[in-house]
Amino acid sequence: MGLDGIEFIMAVEDAFQVAIADDAVSRVDTPRNLVDFLCERLGADGEPICLEQRAFHRLRRAAMQVLGRDRSDIVPVTRWDAILPGRQRRHYWQLLGRAASIAPWPKLSIWGSFRPWFATVGATSRHPATNAPASLRQGSEEWTRSEVETVVTRLMRETLGIEDFGWDQGFIADLGVD
Repeated sequence: MGLDGIEFIMAVEDAFQVAIADDAVSRVDTPRNLVDFLCERLGADGEPICLEQRAFHRLRRAAMQVLGRDRSDIVPVTRWDAILPGRQRRHYWQLLGRAASIAPWPKLSIWGSFRPWFATVGATSRHPATNAPASLRQGSEEWTRSEVETVVTRLMRETLGIEDFGWDQGFIADLGVD
């Protein structure tokens, strides 16, 4: 497996907080096999929850605390550059990430600006729902197959750049993941 495939597997492990042994990697040769493997490991027969909504509420509480903003100031379409002070933006951004307890927390550009995929509070809520969904779950909440499929789809898009795929296409043979 090449660098792209290893990076993808590491992103999956981080997102679901599971280890995928080398011998298991060879068995997860299609997106469906990966979802089956994860569902088996995670016991995926729980009640559905909205991880983006949970992340949004966590972000809003953190922004209220760190920035001293009113609840009504922080809605999904709120742009971070409108509520984060221009001076010390990096400092407040890091404080916000710690207060929200979301890891990995997105990084600002080298100029201190927000990338499009997390320029708003709502867009930022999608980041942990994709990259750290296990951190948004409480206690022994179980996954659903649909939730696992959603996270795998987002990780394929973000990590591999694959937008359109079939669940039974081979990662290497059909999708060109090396």
